[in-house]
Amino acid sequence: MPTEVILPRVDMDMSEGMIAAWHVEEGDEVREGMLIFEIETSKATMEIDAPASGIIRQISAPVGKTVPVGTAVAWIYAAGEALSVQAEVGLTTAQDEPMSVTGLNAVQNVPMPVTGLNAAQNVPIPVADAALQETAQARAIEAYQLAALCAPHACAREGSASNPQEPLRATPAARRLVRERGLRLVDIAGSGPHGRVVAQDVLRTVVQPDGSGPARHAASRACLHSVTLRKGSGDPLVLLHGFAAESNSWRPFSQAVASVSGAEPGMLAVDLPAHGKSTAQAAGSLDDMVAVLEHTLLDAGITRCHLVGHSFGGALALATTARASRVEVRSLALLAPAGLGPGIDGAFLRGLTEASSRASLAVWLRQLFADPTRMDDGFVATAWQQLESAQVRNALAAVADRFFPDGTQLLDLRQLLTGLTLPVRVVWGEQDRIVPVRHADELPGHVAVHRFAGVGHLPHVEAQAQVAALVVQNIAAATAGHTQACSVSR
Repeated sequence: MPTEVILPRVDMDMSEGMIAAWHVEEGDEVREGMLIFEIETSKATMEIDAPASGIIRQISAPVGKTVPVGTAVAWIYAAGEALSVQAEVGLTTAQDEPMSVTGLNAVQNVPMPVTGLNAAQNVPIPVADAALQETAQARAIEAYQLAALCAPHACAREGSASNPQEPLRATPAARRLVRERGLRLVDIAGSGPHGRVVAQDVLRTVVQPDGSGPARHAASRACLHSVTLRKGSGDPLVLLHGFAAESNSWRPFSQAVASVSGAEPGMLAVDLPAHGKSTAQAAGSLDDMVAVLEHTLLDAGITRCHLVGHSFGGALALATTARASRVEVRSLALLAPAGLGPGIDGAFLRGLTEASSRASLAVWLRQLFADPTRMDDGFVATAWQQLESAQVRNALAAVADRFFPDGTQLLDLRQLLTGLTLPVRVVWGEQDRIVPVRHADELPGHVAVHRFAGVGHLPHVEAQAQVAALVVQNIAAATAGHTQACSVSR
């Protein structure tokens, strides 16, 4: 069964996005995690990676076209898999009228097979034979793609008119990261089409201790996948997502923090083990996760940071703050964190890891919100793209069984809060259906607790502006305390 490639949500206010560039063409072979297209919104331009490996087919949105969030803009087929009709493809004729997929035969009044295009007359022609039907449809798609790529916007495709004097192919994001990290593009092997270097190739590159150049990929050193959401100065803000989420889910919140904080700080989002693009290698115990997170931060040149953790990521953030020996956490914000009590909705965890369709997943995702009407199709489509793979769901189920068996939290981290002297804030929604808000009761007196009415398990989504302001205040308190301490020491 082919895997759909959707236009994801990268901002909570985002309802549509424009295709800024395609980095693949009809029939190209792609690998999971490889850059395939870019989208442009009113706030940013984003690189989108392939959700699976296979052959790219049925690219339905040409460069310059604006499409709604959650729309399937292409499909990825396994090698040798027969092309099938997808409702979202949206093929058009030369007159820009919708092409009929089923239709009725005017003579026999029975369903008509998929039609191809008569090259001379440019009118639909019936195809009876199944093999010819597949061939005709493929040709129709290719004709559509050729027309789309010849449109005025097609010149925006990177590499479509490549400079023969420039043999090094790289995306703009990759070139920016190379400059920021002081690397040489020529030293980095590209995983994109025709050897193009993409952002992930740069992020995976580790610099030699003597600064002489790339040594090896971070994956070989068991680093977690991370995404730089914002380049800034000072100690960065590191964001850890919750169970079954991934690093890109922080993008809307990071923009809210940036709007409040001004020029600072930089922000880094990290995929937890067995989540997003991180492997399950370090998901054995909470101590294992702390160790690999610390190594990931050090590998990125981070020795001091501010931490924000949501749900399961909150438990990891708290444990890292208390136990990491080589990274100093300056401030800590925990959003509906795990680890402060035994209760958790085990049915919800099973629902996420066992849902085998977008519709069944949507039923469980509604539990995240105090007001389920706030969940739209784009939110569901993005989550389904992350959880569609049975392999991913199995890895997450193993994590859930290890830390939350039988709907009970084995993590007991409340005592870690007692010994912390840095600014700590705990934020919870009063209508949290996943982790009970009562876990915020009777915390140590130096921990600031904030409860929001009409908010569920996603306070950074449903009360985004308020929570962003709290995080910025926490960072400011840590910075002011550090400045005062330095003055006293002098």
